[in-house]
Amino acid sequence: MDHLTISLFLTVRCPSRCRHCGAWETQAARGDMTKDEISRLAAMFAEEPAITAVGLSGGEVFVVRELLHHAVSELRKVEIPYTFTTNAYWATSLEKARETLSDFTDTIGIGFSTDYFHQEYIPVQRVINAAKAAEALSIPYNIRVTMAEGDDEGKIMGELIDAGLPNPDVVGFAPVMYLGQARERIAPDEFPDDNPPQPCLSLRTPFVFSGGAVYACCGEAGNIAGEHPLFLGNVFTDGLETVIEKYDADPVLRALYGIGPRRIWELLEEPLKNDREELLLRSPCGTCRLLFEDSSRTERVRRAVEGIES
Repeated sequence: MDHLTISLFLTVRCPSRCRHCGAWETQAARGDMTKDEISRLAAMFAEEPAITAVGLSGGEVFVVRELLHHAVSELRKVEIPYTFTTNAYWATSLEKARETLSDFTDTIGIGFSTDYFHQEYIPVQRVINAAKAAEALSIPYNIRVTMAEGDDEGKIMGELIDAGLPNPDVVGFAPVMYLGQARERIAPDEFPDDNPPQPCLSLRTPFVFSGGAVYACCGEAGNIAGEHPLFLGNVFTDGLETVIEKYDADPVLRALYGIGPRRIWELLEEPLKNDREELLLRSPCGTCRLLFEDSSRTERVRRAVEGIES
């Protein structure tokens, strides 16, 4: 591995309760990361040349602002670039947004989230304020929009521009996935069937949770109970080198990154058993749950991908 971005899940807490959120279930019981854990992790990362950047995520990182600032300070000490994601609930005015972001002018990127789900709690103007502040401070940023079936990309972009979006080129769209809260709070007909067989690029950003558990991605990995290929171990008890070695060496993870979860499912040649499995198959994250929530099926997955490699 030439380079690796790794993310710290600082908190599950958030001022919103968006219906599509995947950061709940088993993650909700983990609690906030501690300052001591963050300091230990930064020191570990400094000794690992493969780690070239660290993402700070949640939940909502500004709910634990003191932890966020501590993490940034520790990463600055060891000269590792950082990014963070936020829903910009704090950007109640342009002045407030600029004041808040002025503490992070050295970040290599901020991810803002806004869509119809977020806007049930957070006015879109707050993300516009944050985007304008980032532009003024020359901070790189992007805006992620999650779409349900029937949402119109052009209409949403028009609404963002009408609200004052300074740069339409930073907006990216993604379909809502059948994971986390969405499985209980979003109607089946709101999920797009937009899951072609393709590599899962999200798999190249492992997440570290409070207590040191490490998962291979930010999707369903932390929500699936027990031992499975997306669980990489515990960085505090197993060591960072061991975790990264598993990340590189596991054939299932290589297959997920190389051909993607939908193609792996097709290798099993198994019929879908019910409507739930059909919904899971509509998204990459849902497909991983389908592949790994049952240990016997996971073993069939392992045999299938090892057959490819041989």
